[in-house]
Amino acid sequence: MKKILSVILSASVLSSFLMSGCLNRFVENTAKESSESDVFEEGEVEFVHEFNPVIEDDPDNDAPSTCCLSQAQIDSLIKNADDVIAQYPDFSGTVLMASGNKIIYEKSFGKTGKGNEENCNSTFYQIGSVTKQFTGTAILLLEREGKLKTSDTIDIYFPEYDYDFLKTITVSHLLEMSAGMGDYMQLIEGNQELLDGYLKAVKKSEEDAKKFIVDTIFSDGISTTPGTVYIYSNSAYYLLGLIVEQLSGMSYREYLQENFFDKANMTDTYFVGDGKDNQTGYSFAQERYVSDTEDKYLKAEGDYPYLFSAGSVVSTAEDVNKWLNFVASDEIFMPSDRKKVEKSLMLYNYGWNTSDNLWHHSGRTYAYSSQVYVDYHTDTKLVMLTNIAFYENLNQIALGIYLPLVSASK
Repeated sequence: MKKILSVILSASVLSSFLMSGCLNRFVENTAKESSESDVFEEGEVEFVHEFNPVIEDDPDNDAPSTCCLSQAQIDSLIKNADDVIAQYPDFSGTVLMASGNKIIYEKSFGKTGKGNEENCNSTFYQIGSVTKQFTGTAILLLEREGKLKTSDTIDIYFPEYDYDFLKTITVSHLLEMSAGMGDYMQLIEGNQELLDGYLKAVKKSEEDAKKFIVDTIFSDGISTTPGTVYIYSNSAYYLLGLIVEQLSGMSYREYLQENFFDKANMTDTYFVGDGKDNQTGYSFAQERYVSDTEDKYLKAEGDYPYLFSAGSVVSTAEDVNKWLNFVASDEIFMPSDRKKVEKSLMLYNYGWNTSDNLWHHSGRTYAYSSQVYVDYHTDTKLVMLTNIAFYENLNQIALGIYLPLVSASK
């Protein structure tokens, strides 16, 4: 239990695959990534699939459908999704597929972990590192308002720390995960002294907990010259969240609520630790369903300041889809902004992995896994939220469902 999870919220690194043949190459990359992290044996879990009614258009939505698919195509995609998921009877979560503003598939499977209660389309899930999209977009808005430049070095924002390397790291390096920083989660969870220190700090106050994490990040230093190597880093996006708070004069919670959740009508989205839902997911580390209050190691991740801007958001599949529609509306990401994301040399920017036109991100917490795929050129989206930690088949299922949708929409 001292090393509960060595890799938390790590995104699937899809460095450069083309749409043709990308599934096989993606699976190979995923297998390689999995081999570098701890292997957890799956305990015995009984999963029950929820019966879902046929998806119908929302009568309260007056916006015309932008779906370009015929009913025959939609029927074929629905059958394909069912067939793909049927190959994985242990899957537990919610799957949503959309074309334009039309949801063409939404079904839930398995149990919530609360007795015999089944997952449904309104089930809440921790979305883990998918949170980074909100953090990156917040930086984008502040940049547009002239409150920062991505060329700013981060010593400007952390003047109390006397480390020369801070003068070589820019906001852009944090956004692209090329700052050379490691991962505070691995550092804290892999060191009993640091873990106990964090748990002690969080009992004092949220600010003490944040300071402890920043101290941990900076004392670890950097391993590569900033701007030269992509290294997936929760630390980078934790620091970006603090910059958002400094420049906006608002808490991270408040900023996301006012600028994103309220505007996108995401009424079922909140943050870890807010207490609106008793989060329970399946932990391979413990081989059972657990809640974030049952174990002191896992409880650390149940505290908002621990996950913060690297992975603290809790949501539903429908709300995540609302967010993707909001981003696709040009209200936030204008064409020039999308080019900045898609043309990043590191294939990662503003909280998104990119491969050609495909934007994607995965998320993992101690008992949840998530995957989001978007192609804004075809306006197609896939949201997969699960209450199983480190669900190894998640990306295979996602791509098996999503790629036919993209192909049909071209």
